[in-house]
Amino acid sequence: MDIISITSKNEMTEGLFGMVMLFIFEVLPILDLIRVDIDKLKWDITTVNYGNIFPNVLEYNSKYVDNNYENKILYVPLNHLRRKLPQWVLGDNFTEINKLFFKYFKIPQRIQSIVDQFDLSDHLGIHFRGTDKTTDFVMNTPLSIDDFYIVLDSYIKENHQIKNIFLATDEKNMIEYLKTKYVYINFITSRNLDGYLFWKNCESTERNATEAMIDMLCLSKCKVVLKVSSALSSFSKVINPNLEIYRINALKMFTDIPYFPDAYIPLLCKNEKYSEECNSILEKVQKNEWRISHEHVFNNFVYKPRRGGLLS
Repeated sequence: MDIISITSKNEMTEGLFGMVMLFIFEVLPILDLIRVDIDKLKWDITTVNYGNIFPNVLEYNSKYVDNNYENKILYVPLNHLRRKLPQWVLGDNFTEINKLFFKYFKIPQRIQSIVDQFDLSDHLGIHFRGTDKTTDFVMNTPLSIDDFYIVLDSYIKENHQIKNIFLATDEKNMIEYLKTKYVYINFITSRNLDGYLFWKNCESTERNATEAMIDMLCLSKCKVVLKVSSALSSFSKVINPNLEIYRINALKMFTDIPYFPDAYIPLLCKNEKYSEECNSILEKVQKNEWRISHEHVFNNFVYKPRRGGLLS
């Protein structure tokens, strides 16, 4: 066969990073190990909420041209590859993870050109994923928006040099609240926060995908990022392995493995200079963190085999 086409037709119904990017990433170790010729690799991925992933969200980092109709094509379902034994656990070596990602993909220029307009080198990046995440006990320990404000307030007071903040959120009232409270800080966003921000409420799949990618890429350019559990902001560490980034609330084990890449983002530690209320919140929302009993198994690796759903 001359061409391998990895396919998925509207099977992925959840988030761009929490499902789509994750599922794509999970097959890269397989392609890497069997040394697939990336110039003969096609991705045919369509999704319910984000439309066509290629080339709207990602582009090939290869010489592949989509006019090879005379070549034989082997169609391989994405989920077939993901479930092929041995399965692979993605790790915490973000430098090598970054190389693996950009070996296969690149960011579309139409998206990158928007991101390049933002100079965020001195900005604190904030990502608060609200809406349904504030009540989800399955994957994480939820953090309410009011508790988030308390933690953020202590962080800003301790880091009083902060003058610029980039905000990514699906809570449309957050920007006005923060601007009113911190009048000496310049807040910017990459999108209009007046409309529907929750991705499941957006009718335009291309807009959904573009705005999510821009937020993630902008966060990757910030000096420091403070975030709640969310795959969107954790992928900024994949794009920029040197990014200083902290997760506030706990993530639980995803069946028998950490949830890539969010699980590998370090927690924001308690600080004696934070308010007592802030430290109490951090203690409460971090007590179920997966690291407490499993970190010794999952550290300093790019990927490792996971056979039969159990780590080998």
